[in-house]
Amino acid sequence: MEAQKPSTGQIALTYGALLGFLSIALAVVLYVTNSLLDQNWITALVGFLIMLGVIVYGQQVFKKANGGFMELKDALKVGLGIALIGGILGAVYNYIFLTVIEPDFINLIIEKQREAMIESQPNMTEAQMNQALELAGKFARPWVQSSIQIIGGIFFGFIISLISGLILKKSNPHQY
Repeated sequence: MEAQKPSTGQIALTYGALLGFLSIALAVVLYVTNSLLDQNWITALVGFLIMLGVIVYGQQVFKKANGGFMELKDALKVGLGIALIGGILGAVYNYIFLTVIEPDFINLIIEKQREAMIESQPNMTEAQMNQALELAGKFARPWVQSSIQIIGGIFFGFIISLISGLILKKSNPHQY
């Protein structure tokens, strides 16, 4: 009797929820410490490392549950599933944050961009600045930011899943 293969969907759901909650926890810590507007490469690196760790761990859990074997397609399914679920949860939190918790946050972002433009390009005319800020405002809308968060999560999830899947894959020689 052949052993039943573990469900990529169940593992993706479990670890996708973990990724989503860790991402939300990071966002909450940044908010509570008043660091949301001052994000830098370290913050981005921490978020990326959280995603990397959860995806690789989820793939390892799948491989172990599958008798130590994992095909690349299964690694991609698990990793992309984790990234998608985590991205959706993070995007839902982001949407709630921008519309309910801190609805004026977008105005703070735009004002910070205005200050950065004045500092980096002091010769910019008021009309040019207003045009740039108007465009930035369109991208700062809650549903646009949430959509970008999901798409970005899937993109980076694919890259991570592909690389780690190529490293972790091991074919079952008894399977045809």
